[in-house]
Amino acid sequence: MTQDEFIQRLRHELRSLPKPAVDEIVADYREYIGDALAAGRSEADVIAALGDPVKLARELRAQATFRQWESRRSFGNLMRVFVSIAGMGLLQLLLLMPFMFWLLFLTIGYVVSSALTVAGLATVLLLGSHQLFGWPSFHAIPFSFESSHHRARDLARLQAEQQAEQQDEQRAEDADAASDAASSASGASQGASAAATASATASAVSADDPRLSTTHIVDFKVVGERFELRPQPGTRVSMVTSGGPIDIKNVHGQLKIESVGDVRSLFTVTGDTWSIPRADVVALDLKTDHGDKVSVARIGSDPHAMAWDIRDGDQRISFVEGGHGGGHLSVHSGSDSVEIDRNHMTIESGSDRMLIIGPHGSSIGTLLYGFAMLIAGVLGLWLCVWLTRFTWRGLVRYVRRQIESITERLEGGQA
Repeated sequence: MTQDEFIQRLRHELRSLPKPAVDEIVADYREYIGDALAAGRSEADVIAALGDPVKLARELRAQATFRQWESRRSFGNLMRVFVSIAGMGLLQLLLLMPFMFWLLFLTIGYVVSSALTVAGLATVLLLGSHQLFGWPSFHAIPFSFESSHHRARDLARLQAEQQAEQQDEQRAEDADAASDAASSASGASQGASAAATASATASAVSADDPRLSTTHIVDFKVVGERFELRPQPGTRVSMVTSGGPIDIKNVHGQLKIESVGDVRSLFTVTGDTWSIPRADVVALDLKTDHGDKVSVARIGSDPHAMAWDIRDGDQRISFVEGGHGGGHLSVHSGSDSVEIDRNHMTIESGSDRMLIIGPHGSSIGTLLYGFAMLIAGVLGLWLCVWLTRFTWRGLVRYVRRQIESITERLEGGQA
């Protein structure tokens, strides 16, 4: 390889550096080659002593980027030096991959810690301001309403309601006229009229009026802290008590009792009524021949924490009494239903459905979570900063050692 070929190849490999720096390096090597030729060495020996221009360019690039970092110390310049060193051999490349994963880990740590800090700070400020000054207000309850009724059906229902109101007004006018015409009637006549009016009013209240809805399960009653059983013909009661299981059947007016152990001592029998403290009841299942059903099951060790399910014909009500998760109520009547729990209420009537969602949890609990997020975020940021400083110092030491080794090789080759 001739001198011109070597210089041209070296300049090509150094093209990523600024042109003034490349010109300065090329000028230095032309001067070195010229001094060696003037000392009587052959051109081939001088070029061979310099080595491969590609490897030489890599070392020169690493040295130039290190000088640039020394003039302006930034993380970007230091990474350029590290990458240029890593490109010089397989060993540095194997060190580069774990280092890049380490940088990715630090980046994720900064992102997560910053997010926790911002979320925690915002939660503490908002809830603290709400607790101290009442702003912002969190009393608005989000809800949604769904309906599949058609507008024509709603219009027909509205027209029917208007017609009913008109008929009521007409009946009221007729009643006033009749009252004026009968003002001279006898007291007996007035009593008969009053009786007729009361009868009409009573007949106006339909037997299906929801205000008159009652539970017709006479076999079971809760009186204070006791359950009272009065099994009717065709009724079966299965219970699990603290003393063991018991099964009571009313067959044609006769009670048949099957029990294990001394379970009967828990009951107080008065006539046809069997009474037991609710604290001794673990589970109860009552069924009648009319399809009515009562199911009670204890939740946990608390005797007052129970799950109820009561069915009376097409009426059904289920609810959770006590317990740590809050109460739950579910009422079904045909196609209508209402469900209420700790955070939401659902009302369904036919194809109409309304969902009301309340606030979740207490503001004090959320405030504590906010403090926890804020503390975790600040500690995470402090740890990331400390790890970054540790990484920076280790990287600087590694780069300095590599550059010193490269400089020694360059100076030794030129000597």
